[in-house]
Amino acid sequence: MESFNAQQQQTLGLLATGLRIEEIAETLGVHRSTIWRWRQDPEFIAQWNQILVDTREEQTRSLIELQQEAIEALRGCLRSENDMVRLRASLSVLEKVASLTVGSTDAEEVQRDRIQAIKLRRMCEI
Repeated sequence: MESFNAQQQQTLGLLATGLRIEEIAETLGVHRSTIWRWRQDPEFIAQWNQILVDTREEQTRSLIELQQEAIEALRGCLRSENDMVRLRASLSVLEKVASLTVGSTDAEEVQRDRIQAIKLRRMCEI
């Protein structure tokens, strides 16, 4: 973020908090069109995308940490005296199991799939 001035850096931080452009502009004392212009800059976009990637990674880590607790809660629901609670918990388990996908166990195929995905991403960037 070295190439950004202090207001641009603050804008990125405030965007990450979920503030609207108008609120950010008022907080920083700039016109909203200035922020709009910054948001068109490829370097600004790239930095914003990195913030989104980092945020997504943190959310994923948090969800992974919660998964065991969620499984235990689901187990408790499956043992409930309430038929409706047990039914909903059972359906939830069945839906999740049905949606599980497993990748290839062949290393060469995994590598081919990875290369193909990279090529596809590059094509979409054009």
